[in-house]
Order: sequence, then C-alpha cells, then structure tokens
Amino acid sequence: MGSETDNVIIEHLKALRNELRSFKQETEENFMVVKNRLSSVEDQLVGIHADIAGLNRRADRIDERLTRIERKNDLVEA
Repeated sequence: MGSETDNVIIEHLKALRNELRSFKQETEENFMVVKNRLSSVEDQLVGIHADIAGLNRRADRIDERLTRIERKNDLVEA
C-alpha cells in the first residue's frame, strides 16, 4: 500500500479509537448513575420494610389489648 493509503487507514483507526474512548467514558458515567439510583431504591426499600415491621408490631399490640378487653368483659366465646 501507498503511504497515503496507510495514513488514511491510520486516521480512521485513530477516529475509531477516540469514538470508542468517548463511548466507554459515557457508558461508565451512565453506569455510575444507575448504580447510585439503585442504591437509593435499596435504601428506600429498607425503610419501607422497617415501616411495615413497625406497623405489624403496633397491630400486634392492639390485637393483644383487644383480646384482654374481650376476656375482661366476657365477650369471648369459650
């Protein structure tokens, strides 16, 4: 091949390398955004589980109190 053809090929390869580098950087940045958002969702899910556990504890205490009231007032069938 001639020198001019070699230079054209080299320039195309350099352009491809630059595009690939840019794509890689953009992909890494997008991936970091996705990871951060996923961490946020996980944190929120943990909070929801804690809230549900607290509500279940409250419901259990209310159920215990209601059972005591029913027994005290003879409202429960044997």
